[in-house]
Amino acid sequence: MADEVKGFNDKELAELKSNLNEIEKNIGTKMADQTKKAVEDAMKPVSDEVEGLKKFRVEAEEAQKKASEAIDNLSKKANRIIVDADEINFGSQLRKSLEANKDALGNYSKDRKAISFEMKTVGNIGANSNISVSGTPAFAHGGPLSEPGRKPYELRHVRDLGMRMVPLGAGQDTYVIRDGGGEGAPTAVTAGSGKPQSDRDWVKTVVPITKIAHYYKVPEEYLTDIVWMQDEITGVGVEELLSVEDSLMLTATGSSTQFAGLNQSFNSTAFSAPASLALAVNLANNYDVLVAAWTQLRTLKSVATAVVLHPADYAAMILAKEASTGAYLFGAPNQTIPNLFGAPIVPHTAVTSDKYFLGDFSKVRVGVRAGLSVRIFDQDQDDAIKNLVTIVIEERITMAADRADRIIYGDFSSDAAALETA
Repeated sequence: MADEVKGFNDKELAELKSNLNEIEKNIGTKMADQTKKAVEDAMKPVSDEVEGLKKFRVEAEEAQKKASEAIDNLSKKANRIIVDADEINFGSQLRKSLEANKDALGNYSKDRKAISFEMKTVGNIGANSNISVSGTPAFAHGGPLSEPGRKPYELRHVRDLGMRMVPLGAGQDTYVIRDGGGEGAPTAVTAGSGKPQSDRDWVKTVVPITKIAHYYKVPEEYLTDIVWMQDEITGVGVEELLSVEDSLMLTATGSSTQFAGLNQSFNSTAFSAPASLALAVNLANNYDVLVAAWTQLRTLKSVATAVVLHPADYAAMILAKEASTGAYLFGAPNQTIPNLFGAPIVPHTAVTSDKYFLGDFSKVRVGVRAGLSVRIFDQDQDDAIKNLVTIVIEERITMAADRADRIIYGDFSSDAAALETA
């Protein structure tokens, strides 16, 4: 039996070592791949979150950019609104219209073409009004030509009391639908019980549209002076027309062609002393009358936004004094201005002396079929041979309150007598 050989010879050892190296290499590669995959699997959620954060950041930056652009646009728009707010003033609109027609005005003597432009519907055609303030107006500091004091409530025209200006399309009737009464009323009901029925009688009344107009003549040379034209048209032509409008809105007698004024029963309710105040006020004065009228209005479930009276009656109220001391009842006229529980008391020349209007003027609607328009031409009478032009200013409007109990119309003298203690 041959001798047994133990161990490996050099060749076998070399081969074994080579095989071991190959196995080790394969095992290392596989482990490395498995480790890499495990790391990648573990990092995937983190990577996704990072990508999400990156995407969120990009979207946030884009949203911020859009927001900034929107804010810039709003700022620009707000600035335009401030500028355009001057459009509510007729003088500003007229100036722009005159400027737009500057060439036509300047060449009028050559072209002889009629010039016309219409102002858009505006509530405040005259100077700006502070009618919206409540209580005593702000203290006005003195200037080079004035002393400090309280600025009184002022408004140029009746429409500036806060009436709603509504454009009317061609062929559109103006009408008021009012509740003419009815039967039944709402009441509290228990679960499972029937509800009460209310029947209302609605009445539709068509209100006529009225044209207010006038004309006057000026030398054609004046047309080239835009500043003068603006002052002439606004200060004379428009103001004279609106003065008539003021009177019609307050005291016009209604007809088939004329809307009724606020003193008519269609648009207001006559003063009637409340039972709790009738013959119960000692030394009743004009302010007592306004308080009683306010009480009547509140009983009718309406509110007062303003009081309008004649300047003479306003002055008498301001100058009222205590009999014993001579002190002003409302304080020094240049320091305090009377109001009616926050509603401004406004003097206006269109109100008849000793009369007053008190109520919610925002419930009065002014329908505008044709806004104030200005036309200039020379085909009238002997304009051509005298180098004159005719300026025509006109409008077509109507007016009505939504209910007659929105406004209280009264007479200071007779109403004070109804309050005075017997």
